[in-house]
Amino acid sequence: MSNADSRTARCLITGAAGYIGSRLCERLDAQGRQPYVAMSRSAEVAARLRQQGRQAITADLLRPGQAAKALQGCDAVIHLAHGDGGPEATRLLVDAAVRHKVRRFVHISTMSVHGPEPDASAAREDTARIGRYGNDYADAKAEQEEIVQAAIDRGDLAAVILRPTVVYGLGGHFEMQVLAQAKAGEVLLFDEGRGLCNAVFVDDVCDAIEAALVRDEALGQAMFINGDQSVTWGEFIHRFSAMVEPAPRFVPVSSAEARRYWVEHPPELVGGLATRVLRKLRRLVGGPPPQAPWPPLGRVLRETFPISFTNDKAKQLLAWSPRVDFEQGVALSRDWLQTRGHLVR
Repeated sequence: MSNADSRTARCLITGAAGYIGSRLCERLDAQGRQPYVAMSRSAEVAARLRQQGRQAITADLLRPGQAAKALQGCDAVIHLAHGDGGPEATRLLVDAAVRHKVRRFVHISTMSVHGPEPDASAAREDTARIGRYGNDYADAKAEQEEIVQAAIDRGDLAAVILRPTVVYGLGGHFEMQVLAQAKAGEVLLFDEGRGLCNAVFVDDVCDAIEAALVRDEALGQAMFINGDQSVTWGEFIHRFSAMVEPAPRFVPVSSAEARRYWVEHPPELVGGLATRVLRKLRRLVGGPPPQAPWPPLGRVLRETFPISFTNDKAKQLLAWSPRVDFEQGVALSRDWLQTRGHLVR
């Protein structure tokens, strides 16, 4: 089968209202080549998507029969959604996709499946290992990827697994966090910003997803989606902070001191819905907990990350390459943020 023959008739996009999902839908709308159905758990969000001219449905993958209903009329899946019950939702979606005999399943995983502090062996897919690290997000995403990989290994599912790195641009979480600090007048910088950022522009991630829908060479494989440049967190933080006037003050902080604090004061695990409700009730009775003197441990680990991930495998199997370098990504983001008023202090 040629790659041209692999184009799907219609794909279901879970998490279509999220950061990557919404940008992917915008691009597919502009190109007009790939029909899709945008899925959201929220009826209000789905209605808003329909008002924007998109075909959208409301479905909760954790409810019986909802995954099969969402797949009606679709022969492919782009699975971006992640939330409470993510592994179980993925399991039910995979089971429905197998029964539905979808032609292609593109699962969006994350570099986080290799933990917050991986060693050099994780830089390449052939030596990287998925584990459990006591981090709710990373562990849940690892379990979801393993569910998809098991279906691949059984021969039940024609799937591609993508592991994006630090996705940024056009209003992404990471630059918005930096801008929030800059507008408050003070930006923290761990260890002089030496940590490695693994920045990849959101449109390059969307290009990789589109390629995964049609490239037969990628079937059954998992691969990193990363930028070509080695960008430090110091560079990332300084470039986005520079968009704010007057310039903020940079505060050098020690990751070693922050880590020592979190060893002595372990953060509460996120837990399931019942755990979070109970925790909220306790806070309503006892008042809010004292504010920690350090940023969350997840941020400390993220901004002191030790390795860069290769994108060689994605280049080979997807015939893909990042088209937006960091300078271009910053410039495109500045224009986007300026137009929407996000740079006003």
